[in-house]
Amino acid sequence: MEYDQMTPFVCGALDKYPLSQPQDIVKLLYQSEFGPAHAVSDPGAALRFLRKEYSETAQEEGLPLEYIGGGYARLDLKTLDANGITPETAAEWFVKSAAPAGDKGEFAAKLARLAEEPLLAMLMPELAGFIARYVEMGCPSVHHSEEYRRAYSPAYRVVKADMAPGFLGKNKII
Repeated sequence: MEYDQMTPFVCGALDKYPLSQPQDIVKLLYQSEFGPAHAVSDPGAALRFLRKEYSETAQEEGLPLEYIGGGYARLDLKTLDANGITPETAAEWFVKSAAPAGDKGEFAAKLARLAEEPLLAMLMPELAGFIARYVEMGCPSVHHSEEYRRAYSPAYRVVKADMAPGFLGKNKII
């Protein structure tokens, strides 16, 4: 994601997910920059884990993809049945989307600039400090906060948005 898109993107995420914590925002930006490559070391294990999570996830109506920038989308496991998507297809999209992407140095530089945005300092004062510590740690992948998990029960996989373009519709952060 280009730097000039990041502030409106974060504002959109905070509007859609107001209980997000700084780590949830950084996780979202990380996913839009790097995709799922860090999460797929063994395609067979990825399918087994996805099947397990799917079997424990209540199904509901809704769009299966939420565009998160950088050519990636979150594929919501809660909506697979409603959209005729099998866990095997979801796992295939996930694994095919796992090509290495992004540059940690560029990502760190964009985050450092983002931390200085006055609007974000107003909306989420603790974001700048979190970003500073995160960049010092080398920009690793992070998990959702407990607050985010309780509020939104995330169950998704990051996939290339063009894997299933007919499912995306207008479901985007911004």
